Amino acid sequence: MTRVGVRRLTTAAAAAATVLAGILLAITAGGTSPARAATAATIGPAQISALGHPGLCWQAWGNGSPVTLQKCDAASQGQQWSLTLDGVMMNGNGYCLEATAARGAPLFIDFAGQCGGGRGQVWRYRSGLLASPQNGVCAGLGGPFEPGADIVRRSCSPTTATTTAERAAIPHWSLGYSAVSVKPGTGSGAAGGTFTGSVTVANAASAQTAYGVKVRFTLPPGSTAAGLHPGGGTAGWTCELRTASCTGTLAAGTSGQIGLTGRLPAGARPGSSLAVPARVFVTGTSQRSSRGRTTASVTVAVRQAAPASGPAGQPALPLVAAGAAVLVVGGGLLLALTRRRKPAAG
Repeated sequence: MTRVGVRRLTTAAAAAATVLAGILLAITAGGTSPARAATAATIGPAQISALGHPGLCWQAWGNGSPVTLQKCDAASQGQQWSLTLDGVMMNGNGYCLEATAARGAPLFIDFAGQCGGGRGQVWRYRSGLLASPQNGVCAGLGGPFEPGADIVRRSCSPTTATTTAERAAIPHWSLGYSAVSVKPGTGSGAAGGTFTGSVTVANAASAQTAYGVKVRFTLPPGSTAAGLHPGGGTAGWTCELRTASCTGTLAAGTSGQIGLTGRLPAGARPGSSLAVPARVFVTGTSQRSSRGRTTASVTVAVRQAAPASGPAGQPALPLVAAGAAVLVVGGGLLLALTRRRKPAAG
C-alpha cells in the first residue's frame, strides 16, 4: 500500500474514533443523567416549615419512612433537607424525597436508583411551593398543623383540587429561615419642600433567600410620598407609591437601599428633624424573630425654605427692598425741591 493510502486510512480511522467517542459521550451524559430542575445552586441543608408555623418542621428517618411535621429541632439530621442542583431533595440521613405515592398518600424517602433523579425524585421550589414537575403534583398537608401530620401528594393548583379540604391543604413551605433586618438612614429637605432619604434592608449571610420581602414607610401627617427608589440588592423590586412600599426577593448575604422622596409639611421647623418610620415584613419565608430589627426610621433634617422667586427666577424680596429704597430717595428729593421753590413771606 502506498504512503498516500496509509495516510488516508489513518485519517479515516481517526475520524471514526472521534465520532464513536462523541456517541459514547452523548449516551453516557444524556442517556442516563437525571432531568435538572430550575435550581441555580444547592439550597440547604435547612429545615422545611410551613409559612406561619415556623415551630413545625418536616422530619423523616430511614429508608421508606413517611415525611411528617414535628417540632423543629435543628440538631436532628432527619429535619435537614437539601435541594441539589439536579432538583433532588435529599434528607440529612442520606435518602431522597419521592413523589410516586398515590394522591393524598404520605410522601416518603428512599434510595431508589441511588437518588439519581429518577421519575418522582426531581423537585422544584418556587414561590413557596415544592412541586414535582415530572408528576405535576406538590407537597401538601394531610391534616391540621400539628406534630404528626403527614406531608402528602397534592394538586399544585387550588382550581384543580377536587375538594375544599384539598384546596386548603396546599400550604406554602419555607425552605430554611430568613434573617431580614432594616437599618435606619438619614435625609434632608426644606420645610414645605422636597426631601430625600433612605433605609437599608439586609438578609444575613447565614440565612436562606428571603421571598416576599416588603419595606413600607409611614409618612408623618402633612407629608406626602413622591417617589420610591430601590437599589443595590433590592434593584428590580416592585414599588407602590400609594402604600409607600416596595416588595421583592432578597438573597442571603445581600443588602440594598430603598430610597424615598416626598414633600415635608410647610409647618416643619427649620433646624429640627422629622422621623419617617419604615418596617420590613417577610411573607414568603419563615423569619427568625431573634435576628435583627424589623423597624427603623429615616431621620430627615429640616432646612430653612429658600426665598420665594420672581417671574424671572430672581429672588423677589431684594427687588421689593430695592424698589422701596428708590421710592424713599425719590420722595426725599421731591420734598427738598418743594421747599426750595416755596416763595418768601411778604
